Amino acid sequence: MLLLLALSLAVNFFLVGYAMHGLRQGTAARMLMSEIADDYPPEVRKAFRGVLRENRPRTFQALRDLRTARANLVAAQKARPFDETAVKDAMAAVRTATTKLQATMQDYLLSALKNVNAKPASGG
Repeated sequence: MLLLLALSLAVNFFLVGYAMHGLRQGTAARMLMSEIADDYPPEVRKAFRGVLRENRPRTFQALRDLRTARANLVAAQKARPFDETAVKDAMAAVRTATTKLQATMQDYLLSALKNVNAKPASGG
């Protein structure tokens, strides 16, 4: 359970960084793998890569949704006259998109962990 919490925190930090920098899709996948690589054993990284590969369209759609929500927030913040309600609504949309992306990554991680833990241990 502690391992899952630690991975969740690592993924959260990655997602915030990704959202702030507006990275391209291919670069984002490499960065995500590098973030996972720092904290998890090779078998978990390999399983996670496989789950990401299998779910590429879902992942990229979640990333596009977050990028769109962030662009809408920037537009709402710059609008004149200032519309507090529009900004609050745009902020809520960013939170929703961020949560969706985070939940997606956590689903993938859980799948990878289940795949790794379902395999019998090798050796003596």
